[in-house]
Amino acid sequence: MLSRFRVLDLTDASGFLAGRILAELGAEVLKLEPPGGDPDRRRGPRLGAAGRETSLRWLAGNASKKSAFLDLETLEGRETLVALCTRADVMLECFPPGWLAARGLGRDRLEREAPALVHCSVTPFGSDGPYAHHRASDLIVVAMGGNAALTGDPDRAPLRCSAPTSAFHAAPEAALGIVMALYAREHGGYGQHVDVSLQECQLATLLGGPGQFARSGRVPRRGGARTGRTREIWPARDGHVTFGLRGGPARIPNLVATVKLMVERDLAPVWLQQLDWSRYNHNTLSEPEIQRLEEAFGAFFRTQTLRELYQEALGRRILLAPCNDAREVLEHEQLRSRDFFASVPSPEPGRQLELPSAFARSSRHRIGVRGAAPEAGEHAEEVLAILDGPPTPPPAPRGSAPDPGGVFEGL
Repeated sequence: MLSRFRVLDLTDASGFLAGRILAELGAEVLKLEPPGGDPDRRRGPRLGAAGRETSLRWLAGNASKKSAFLDLETLEGRETLVALCTRADVMLECFPPGWLAARGLGRDRLEREAPALVHCSVTPFGSDGPYAHHRASDLIVVAMGGNAALTGDPDRAPLRCSAPTSAFHAAPEAALGIVMALYAREHGGYGQHVDVSLQECQLATLLGGPGQFARSGRVPRRGGARTGRTREIWPARDGHVTFGLRGGPARIPNLVATVKLMVERDLAPVWLQQLDWSRYNHNTLSEPEIQRLEEAFGAFFRTQTLRELYQEALGRRILLAPCNDAREVLEHEQLRSRDFFASVPSPEPGRQLELPSAFARSSRHRIGVRGAAPEAGEHAEEVLAILDGPPTPPPAPRGSAPDPGGVFEGL
């Protein structure tokens, strides 16, 4: 799909996945690392022995790429980068705002010497604005992006995911922005700056939160295991499931089907079997009535495994889903049947790594993992060959450029 494009990847862990997505859409992605290799190669958690370049984050985030060394602290390295920019289509980086400009590699120079280059930066708060020069870890990004405030029990401190996730939300945004800029370049002949803020990308994780605030003016509160008045997350025998006690034309048949399953397992109280579901409205129930329902459904879920409940839910059209952990995701029957995972050679001899693949689907193009993460500097000779070749001519403009107001202009 992107096989005629070349990407220079100078990212840290915030942008690894963006480069990998472009590589698996077909682009040639050159991971340009400092001398000695990217420090993230050695950061935990690791596969196998400590001290080796076996960082799981590195191995997962840099599959399908090529690797070469580039020292941007030297004049020669900086001039090499400019030369590569004239022979590439995209530069993807995660440097703090102003870092490149301080080394003579600012937007003005890149636009002058490589006007067709699409330059994408992934930073905590974007390239300008009041927080642009603030440093931020994943914890800060997730908190200031609003996700942590809505996660956890309302009477306890906010939570974030146990593993850093902000980069995983920003990566597809960056890849999409790059593809849109390449499309625009086909019409106008010039590249653009794609400015990705990790914090802003958190808005998508809030689901209806921004809309609720716009409608009511009130900041949504975290509900923990509950949605409104009723429980949403339930303990099962070997994990947790999500299931709502809400009413309405979509939910009531779901509740009836669940009670029927409970009757078949001899786990439904008589009063629950006799309930008139046609008049059910969770909004008008008293607290004791809600508690009684939750005790009955909760007792049933605790006797069942995640897989038992999920299979019954699929067959009976029950609105229930497991809260999968990593083990369940790896063994998930649907993901397996759709070839969601790809095997690549592991740094440890005789082993294979399984990686998520296929960030998109196409009936015309091969999309997916193209190889394991490269050894440090493995493709240095290929980069030298690129430098020996002529600069890439900018694309000839094809008619008028897309509306500069943006793809949503007028909607």
